[in-house]
Amino acid sequence: MSDSTEENPLFAIEYNSSDESTPDTTEKVPRDFQSEENFQTVKREWKARSESGEIHKTLPPLPLNPRSKPQTAQFLYAIEELYFYRRFEEARRLSERILEQDDLMEDFRAVVEKYERRCGERLKAGREKEEGEK
Repeated sequence: MSDSTEENPLFAIEYNSSDESTPDTTEKVPRDFQSEENFQTVKREWKARSESGEIHKTLPPLPLNPRSKPQTAQFLYAIEELYFYRRFEEARRLSERILEQDDLMEDFRAVVEKYERRCGERLKAGREKEEGEK
C-alpha cells in the first residue's frame, strides 16, 4: 500500500475559499430594529386583548396533543382563567376531561390535577358555607 497523498482519498478533499475572499458587505440590522413605517402600521392595527373568562370556548377538541406545548398551555390558561373568575365547577369539569387522557406530560398532568383538587376544595367550602348560613 502506498502512503502518498495522491492515492489516499482522505487527503483528496478540495476546499474552495472563494466565499472567504469576498468581505460581507451587507449591513447588519439590529434584531430589535423596526422602521418608523412598520411601527406606525403595528400601532394602528394593534388592539388590546381583553379576556373575560371565555378562553375555554376557543379550545381545540380533545384529545390534545400532549407534546404540543402551545396547545397544553392553552388548556392550562383556560383552567386558570375559569379558576380566577371563580367558576370552579367549569374549571373542574375541564380538568377532569383533560385528565381522561393517558399520555399527558407528567408536569402538565400534575398542574391540572392540582387545579382539579383546588376547585373541588373551593366548591366544597362554598357548599359548607351555604349550609352554615341556612
